[in-house]
Amino acid sequence: MKISSELRAVYQLIRKYPGVSNKGIVEMTNKDERIPDFLSDEEGVNRILKKLRTEAALGNVPSAVERSLMVHDRIRGAGLGDAFRYLVRSVERGDYFGLREIQKELGRNSNSFQKKFNNRIPTLAGEFPEINEIYQAWLRLRYENNPIVAMHVEEW
Repeated sequence: MKISSELRAVYQLIRKYPGVSNKGIVEMTNKDERIPDFLSDEEGVNRILKKLRTEAALGNVPSAVERSLMVHDRIRGAGLGDAFRYLVRSVERGDYFGLREIQKELGRNSNSFQKKFNNRIPTLAGEFPEINEIYQAWLRLRYENNPIVAMHVEEW
């Protein structure tokens, strides 16, 4: 079976940024020619995701697609999807992006967000190696960007 270009585009996005919201997918694909105009809003993205899940359930897609959907749904279900996207970007760029910056970007300034993030991300990292890899790289960036560590780096 041939997989349509819009399914492929959304799959590639959720593989790279698991858990990303439909709104986030719309933002990141607004200039992607693989997604037709009638599917380029949140409702359209929802239809694409449903179609992708249906194809996965029927066994019409590689196991990597099924795995990506599972990881995506788990992160999204934990309420960390768009926040995790910023972790991925931070690691990609090699530039530490902390929780305060993430909260600012998402417009969620609350202690409960930090608490939720700090409690849930290690659990998810323990469940999925792909999440753990990003999380550990992000923690390393956090350590390297700690001003106290930087101050004493010469001693090491």
